[in-house]
Amino acid sequence: MEEHYPEILRRYMGEERDGRFEYYDRTTIAAADICGRCQKASKTAERTEPIGRQERARFNEQIRVFEEVALREWAKENHSWLDEQNFLQQYSERQIGAGAEQKVFLKLDGLTVIKINAGRFHGTWLEYFNRLLFHAFLFPATKYTTVGFTEDEGSFAVLTQQPFAILTQGAPRTVVEPYLVQQGFMRVKNDDYYSKVTSVKLEDLHDENVFLDEHGHLLFIDPVIYFETADLKLGGDMIFHFPFK
Repeated sequence: MEEHYPEILRRYMGEERDGRFEYYDRTTIAAADICGRCQKASKTAERTEPIGRQERARFNEQIRVFEEVALREWAKENHSWLDEQNFLQQYSERQIGAGAEQKVFLKLDGLTVIKINAGRFHGTWLEYFNRLLFHAFLFPATKYTTVGFTEDEGSFAVLTQQPFAILTQGAPRTVVEPYLVQQGFMRVKNDDYYSKVTSVKLEDLHDENVFLDEHGHLLFIDPVIYFETADLKLGGDMIFHFPFK
């Protein structure tokens, strides 16, 4: 299994799930692989691993440019690129929501939504695609599928698809926290949770991102997932060091 997947994700994708593709889509896999190769080949990876926020920010700024060039080229070669103007012509009147991270549009089938994400919550695109893959295992009912690439107000962006649900009841912390504790996560601040065993941090799990369906089941719509790196210093057991040795 490729080293650009964090250890816990490799476990799910490999031996624990037999590598079956119903948990994730091939476009997300391809995009993660492209970003992984970009990071591995970068001269930036030959330097010392970042151990502070400023060092990590410098690494992200340098590597993200290469990721976007490679992803854009791949998307155009594989007919996965949608010009921003064409996207807006198709979906501008179907926008049903927007947040700090992404914009949401309802597809014509009424069963799925399209989300456009410019990666504002992630330093690199590898972080983002690893997040999508892990989301499919943690919260399969709301898994993302990468369906294309475009621009959002001139910035490189990813188009994802997610099942549409009528969300009327936000899930309170008193319901979300016990559920996540059972999954090995502890609340660390506000609506952010962390698992020391897996070195995974879940952020933004407030009642506008987690909902209760009509049966009382939790739907995690937009959790922001981070895999711990050395600069975060959270004390996890599976620190993600890629692309550094």
